[in-house]
Amino acid sequence: MPQTLGKQLRLSRIVDPKTKRGFCIAFDHALQLGPCAGMERPEESLDQMAEAGVDAVILPLGSALQYGPRLVANGGPALILRLDQTTMWREGTPLGYTDGHTRLVAAVEDAVALGAEAVITYLFVGHNDPAEETAAFRDNAAVNAAARKAGMVHIIETMGARGARAGDVHDGEFVRFHSRIGVEMGADVIKTDWPGSVAALRRVTAALPVPVMLAGGPRDGTDRGTIELVDAIMKGGAAGILFGRAIFQALDPLAVMKACRAIVHDRLPVDAAIEQSGFRGSPAAA
Repeated sequence: MPQTLGKQLRLSRIVDPKTKRGFCIAFDHALQLGPCAGMERPEESLDQMAEAGVDAVILPLGSALQYGPRLVANGGPALILRLDQTTMWREGTPLGYTDGHTRLVAAVEDAVALGAEAVITYLFVGHNDPAEETAAFRDNAAVNAAARKAGMVHIIETMGARGARAGDVHDGEFVRFHSRIGVEMGADVIKTDWPGSVAALRRVTAALPVPVMLAGGPRDGTDRGTIELVDAIMKGGAAGILFGRAIFQALDPLAVMKACRAIVHDRLPVDAAIEQSGFRGSPAAA
């Protein structure tokens, strides 16, 4: 869709206008999950992101207020402000619910005041309770309208509601379904789930006229596996990644970030990216 100059300038700090690629980190998990492994020293993590050349980082309002000056001091990544909080990731825990609930906790005006380049909101599809989905669409419509007026980039994170009627949230056709809905809601960028294969991702990205960036999910494999997934994502036509735990919970987060950036921006193959990153452990076993 046509973008204002403000949106174009802001988006250029997230997705390189020449390469159409971006390497970003999600660091907003404490808002959803409370204390989270790998996030104990936020300032150190933000310094590592700057050193690795991360393009942008997602922070919730509290972290942006507390640690945002670090992004200025070290020439760090651009700020993407998380505007909503969800219980979706607590499903199946003592503090979870049968169906996830999501609500706005910050506004586009906060992002403008903080100098953010973008805002991000969830759009979960497939709730057991249709009222939850209705509320999600209503909130996203309001945020998108405010973002258009402010020239603010709006990233919509479209995903299947966990533990609900959605079933396999990584099913390629389902990812394709809700990603397209996100575009029609006015998203400037779509963040979504890995659909299981390069071929499935190509079907997703081919159907969308905006940059598509992939979530990493929980760290459930090796550091090399994370790097290989980034390689597959780029081969699937994505504009880049917005990984979180898969990177900041790595044995050597800085090296993994450097390797991922080399794949996204320098188009290096996996082994060359790992070698260039200075990984000090065994990537195959990490």
